[in-house]
Amino acid sequence: MSIKEEFYKRLSLFVIISTIIISAIAIVAGRNIVINDMKDKGDSIARILSSVALDSMLIYDYVTMERYVREVVNDKNIISLSVIRSDGEIIAKAESRKTGEESYSLRYPIKIGESAIGIIDISFSMERVNSISKRIIISAVVFIVIVHSIAFIVNNMIINRLIILPVRSLMQAVRSLRDGSLHNRIEIHSKNEFGNLASAFNEMADTIERNFKEIKEKQLEIQAEKGKIETIVKSLADGLFVTNMDGSIVTFNPAAVVITGYSEEEVIGRQCEDIFKTRLCEDACALHNKDKTICNKESEIITKDGQRRIVSVSSAIIRRWDGAILGGVQVFRDITEEKQKQAMMCHAEKLAAIGQLSAGLAHEINNPLGNILGYARLMLKDRSLNDKQRERLKIISEQAEKAGMIVNGLLNYSRQQEFKMERVSVNNIIDSVIKLLSLEAEKNNIKILTDISDVRDIKADKRQIEQVLFNIIINAIQAIGSDGIIQINTSMKEDNYVEIRIKDTGHGIAPEHISKIFDPFFTTKPVNKGTGLGLAVCMGIIKEHNGTIDVESKYGDGATFIIKLPVYA
Repeated sequence: MSIKEEFYKRLSLFVIISTIIISAIAIVAGRNIVINDMKDKGDSIARILSSVALDSMLIYDYVTMERYVREVVNDKNIISLSVIRSDGEIIAKAESRKTGEESYSLRYPIKIGESAIGIIDISFSMERVNSISKRIIISAVVFIVIVHSIAFIVNNMIINRLIILPVRSLMQAVRSLRDGSLHNRIEIHSKNEFGNLASAFNEMADTIERNFKEIKEKQLEIQAEKGKIETIVKSLADGLFVTNMDGSIVTFNPAAVVITGYSEEEVIGRQCEDIFKTRLCEDACALHNKDKTICNKESEIITKDGQRRIVSVSSAIIRRWDGAILGGVQVFRDITEEKQKQAMMCHAEKLAAIGQLSAGLAHEINNPLGNILGYARLMLKDRSLNDKQRERLKIISEQAEKAGMIVNGLLNYSRQQEFKMERVSVNNIIDSVIKLLSLEAEKNNIKILTDISDVRDIKADKRQIEQVLFNIIINAIQAIGSDGIIQINTSMKEDNYVEIRIKDTGHGIAPEHISKIFDPFFTTKPVNKGTGLGLAVCMGIIKEHNGTIDVESKYGDGATFIIKLPVYA
């Protein structure tokens, strides 16, 4: 309800109640005046009739009494008049034609001295009283209508000007301010309360506009800084992610997507531990390390495709302006290849040292071994030797031959060989090696299966690649023992490499042996079953071909050797 309606309602209610009260008082006062007039008139009539009635009662002249009574009843304000003796007998009575109307009765005694000998009963008509009440009520209604009309005019003229119009102007300005228009102001026409209110509103609007302008400028600055930070974060080569206080990821940059394999949509809102599945968040997160800043701490993550990657992590706390902790930021760099290169360099240095040592030993040992083997074979030709002597010479010869094999392996491992590089087919090499080993595999109930793709030719020394494949497949046959499968696959890689995968169903390689499998003299075979140089020689050959050789194994579930060789350009 508007102020105008409320004011009009209250004014109307006041006028109506006031008019009703005044009218009621006027009606009561008018009735009292008329009734008092009736009483005075009744007193006059009663005095006259008392004298006439006393004389008539004493001489029993009731006819005269009746005549006087009728004459009195002719008064339009009198409805009936009766003269009654003290014993209740009516000695004179007259009624007008208005007997059905409302009446007001008065009784006066007829006395002789102090004794009452009768009563005069006069009934006055209330028509005059009711007429006065009606006129008062009509006047009140007319008054209310007139006052309402005046109030309506006053309400529209004065209230509109003094209250409604200023309030509407203020409301329009408030709505305009609410809708974002900060330039509208209220015109001040007076110095009353509404003028003060309008002035206060204008001051408030000025303050809001000024503050809004400052806020907008700050927002633009913040957006610019945010844009800079987002550009920096997106352009970082290192992965970056931000977590809130409960460890949920809220930011995940493109480099983190590349390193982990998870898209931004897949990680936002999820817990750090759910994504990386390692102790990364506990080991290298400032939130988990009592607010300590972490710098270049090595840890591990597991990528979406299940690879375990080594990362270098730095972490710090993100604080609000008042020092309250908002979350943490973690920057991580994939150092898996760096660690592998470091390991390969160490391994290469170690192999080089072993190679130099092996070459020296081989040359020093080879000549004595040749002499021992030559003399043993020469002595075996002596017919005078008994069986025991011949058996001992055979043992000397066999052990010398074995030592010679080791020496030849050392020489092959240590010397720089001349490779005959030519264009060859990997698939043809695999077929030829399988033919060589098929009998050995069938003898042990081992199936050699192939999934050969149409791959490009490579530039290689065919004999050396055959030796590599021969060594790996014969090792697989020995690892299986009997009843198993060897799966050989070839495929093209996007980086112009041919990949050869050789997977067996043997017992696999223990995790602690994986890093040593290509070391010289390292073997897991029983004594007298291997020299430990086969895989070391294989690695040397593959490296000379600018390729790579690696192994994947889950202990108890076989091993997979992966060879990559560059295609023929």
